Amino acid sequence: MKVFAHRGFSGQYPENTILAFAKAHELGVDGFELDIQLTKDRKVVVFHDQTLERTTNGYGQLAAHTLAELKQFKAVPGASIPTLAELLKNCYGGPQLMIELKYHDDKDYHPLVEALVKLLRQFKLKYPPLVCSFNWPALAYLRSKNRQIAIAVLHIRQPFPKVLRTALKLKACAISSNIKEVSQKKVSLAQAAGLEVYVWTVNSKKQAAMCRQLDVSGIISNFPDEVRD
Repeated sequence: MKVFAHRGFSGQYPENTILAFAKAHELGVDGFELDIQLTKDRKVVVFHDQTLERTTNGYGQLAAHTLAELKQFKAVPGASIPTLAELLKNCYGGPQLMIELKYHDDKDYHPLVEALVKLLRQFKLKYPPLVCSFNWPALAYLRSKNRQIAIAVLHIRQPFPKVLRTALKLKACAISSNIKEVSQKKVSLAQAAGLEVYVWTVNSKKQAAMCRQLDVSGIISNFPDEVRD
């Protein structure tokens, strides 16, 4: 069972920063989970929230700022919002990336998908990245732009048969499920359909043990040091 560091080693360090990913790499994790969205000048940055206040000393909508403006804000001294290109350059030649497309209701997802496809062509990664989203139309658009890219369907509170149908229609390789919703029946159905199952957010040894018993492909954790074998 693979262990992905959720936004880097976010249980101990500022989430989605180069520092958090570097510390996760030091632990020997299998992969990094991260979120991407576009700046005002359409640069791809690694950031989760729609607004800046929770994780930086900035304020307002991330998408209302240029990259140069965002670089002035810090999560902690010396830790600014990274671009995806910066992370790809510092991927340490090993951990697989699980990249979530962040989509907010008033934003068009097409430019983000197009920018991601372009960036991934520029970097040769050791392991193929896995791109996921709760926005299934965005994943469909991604599939139309790249037929080889690995896709995982993120879901929460949707009927499970619909999740499976969507994953198969998109030619996804995986689904990504909330720890509160995963079950042996769902894992077995997904695996029977040829899909891997990833589970988030797994932050305790007990949850990790349950996931191992369910034979899922991987877990996403804020505390990767706690949930590894």
